[in-house]
Amino acid sequence: MSEVPAALSRLDEIERTSFIAHETIYELRSVLVGRHLATPMTDALLAESARITLDEIPAITASLRRLGTRWHEQRVLAPETADETAADLDRELARIQSSVQGWLDRQAAIGAELRAALPPRGR
Repeated sequence: MSEVPAALSRLDEIERTSFIAHETIYELRSVLVGRHLATPMTDALLAESARITLDEIPAITASLRRLGTRWHEQRVLAPETADETAADLDRELARIQSSVQGWLDRQAAIGAELRAALPPRGR
């Protein structure tokens, strides 16, 4: 097996999505600060987003990352076992997907809340 399993591609996508969401949230908060519209709540939302990106997502996906490391090693050292590990990756992704999606949805909601705090354009 030489093609990267879909579960590992999805793991990369999850991590990128969370980082991009957090960067966007940081930028929105920065705009609010620049316009003197930031509140303790906007700071709390930024902190929550950071916690999601830096703590929650990595904790939930740790087992997937470990399986990914195993798959990469097996692909080189024991290719006959890599297919079974790829199947394990798929099962683990299915197990954690709803939790991951919940955190990504929360980041989207944080972004929406911060965007809503911005005054309409033209003001």
